[in-house]
Amino acid sequence: MIKKQYSGSARRARNIIWNAAGRYDFEPPFMAFFPNGTPDLYFDMIVGFAEKWLDLDAVWAFFQTYEGDRRAEEFDEFLWLGIENCVYEKEVRERPVLADLRRVRAARFYEEQANLSRQQMEYQSMPVYTQQEARWAEVLGKKAPVMTPRERKMADMLRFSGDSGTEEVIAAMRTFLQTFFRYSGESVPHAQKKPSPLAKLLLRKEHERKDRFIIRTGTGEGDHERAVSLGHLGLGRHRLPTAEDEAYIRTVFGECSLTDHERRILQNELCVREDEDCRIWVTKAAPGKAHAEGSTSADGAGTESSGRAQKEAAEAARARQKQHALNTRFRMEHAAQIKSAEKNLTARMETVLSSYLRHLPEPARAGRICPEKAYRLPTVQDGRVFLKDGEETEQDIFVDLLLDASQSRMNSQEVLAAEAFIIAKSLTNLHIPVRVCSFRSLRGYTVLDVLKEAGDRDCSGTFSYYAGGWNRDSLALKLAGRLDDDPVIRGKRRLLLIMTDASPNDSAPLAGADRLLPQEYEGAAAVNVTRETVRALTEAGIRTGAVFHGNTSHVSDLHTIYGSACVRIRGASRLAQGVGDLLLMMLREMRKD
Repeated sequence: MIKKQYSGSARRARNIIWNAAGRYDFEPPFMAFFPNGTPDLYFDMIVGFAEKWLDLDAVWAFFQTYEGDRRAEEFDEFLWLGIENCVYEKEVRERPVLADLRRVRAARFYEEQANLSRQQMEYQSMPVYTQQEARWAEVLGKKAPVMTPRERKMADMLRFSGDSGTEEVIAAMRTFLQTFFRYSGESVPHAQKKPSPLAKLLLRKEHERKDRFIIRTGTGEGDHERAVSLGHLGLGRHRLPTAEDEAYIRTVFGECSLTDHERRILQNELCVREDEDCRIWVTKAAPGKAHAEGSTSADGAGTESSGRAQKEAAEAARARQKQHALNTRFRMEHAAQIKSAEKNLTARMETVLSSYLRHLPEPARAGRICPEKAYRLPTVQDGRVFLKDGEETEQDIFVDLLLDASQSRMNSQEVLAAEAFIIAKSLTNLHIPVRVCSFRSLRGYTVLDVLKEAGDRDCSGTFSYYAGGWNRDSLALKLAGRLDDDPVIRGKRRLLLIMTDASPNDSAPLAGADRLLPQEYEGAAAVNVTRETVRALTEAGIRTGAVFHGNTSHVSDLHTIYGSACVRIRGASRLAQGVGDLLLMMLREMRKD
């Protein structure tokens, strides 16, 4: 929310602040933006009112006293809630319309929760979020969130009085930090607390943030206009995942379906070069099941899992159950459309497969003679010693359907679950084995969740799909390509379809000894790494294609990664034609091999 640096919209935010302050001759030390980069009108006005009613330089000086603390951003968020209450009470006496603007801002807070990840939501401070929710619920007259006695006391102390002056506000801020965070009040020299960016990169001393798994329910209406913006807070994570991280992953997602030996082998093969600081996890957990048993690792790193991680696992399980219910309701409400799309896609794929799969021969009285049976014609007067192409085809292909389940898919969960079901069901109708998996990444772990096994005919597991986390597409593709121990897969030609927004993005940076400085896993760098992974899969005999759901701005990245083996889907009604054409293209390329 409140930032100490300017963004591309800084000019507009500055004008809002100046107008609220009634002066235009100062450079505001704070500006407020929404995560999509647009100025936060209400809080920019609050900054301006703080300049009008308080000594903003003195307030800024107090903020600088804890600038070197790893919790500085949290402190900023807390204290601006206090300042907001103070200057609102002062200004609303002269400007009653401010009450309406405050209610609009409160409503915006709740709208954002269906569409917003504050720096990918994995980085969100839940104590701050709780206080924000308490404040805006009060403004709108909604039921307050469930809070502990400590959290209720925090909310009370953050109602800085409108009768307070600058000294009283600073005293209230100091008391708040001392009460809840043991704030010492000792300022750290600026040169010591804020090293240069180059020094931070070389020395890697920046504070560490840990991803947290939070699921948010989206609009369910697709994300062409309301995509969730995924952002990075900087290169703050330069270490291998720890035993504590593994315990967290186990607590939230459940036990890994691979044995420790199998997982170590795969990690040694897959987590190399740019992924050498990452780990893998495969789960077949039941939808919505809470994994909050407090699992601990062999070296006892279960402290976090036994506390906060268990709470988050329980919250995530409830969110999964809610999303499963939404997916199921969507299936029921659109049953006719889904059934129609399934029939159309089945027919389309049957036409494609009939041209590119070999028909199994069957005995006949005319056709190609079968030498080993020719003796039966004169001996037993059996004329069925010939072979002709039968109606059945040799189903020698296997399809992996891989779903991006990162936070950016939040607004498309019901749609993606339904489309995955249609594709899987159509292939199953044609006796083509298909496995459906979703993937996300968290704390350096790429987690693959098997929604449907290759041998299952029941495809309803796709409706257990839910979104949350980041997406390291390259590692997920490599992992899916190596899960080939199922007897159903052996000896078959493999096709890998990924439903994606062509925007690989992970909190764990790119690694590799050839990189002098760390680089974020995002943008062009992540696209190029994913492209090389697709090429490697092709060389290994696995044809990869993409079913694209995303913004037009990522279409160029889509073609960079997957070449021409991609199709853009704009609704279930076009699924048959789009996926049919993609399958035809991939089979043609496979025949050339």
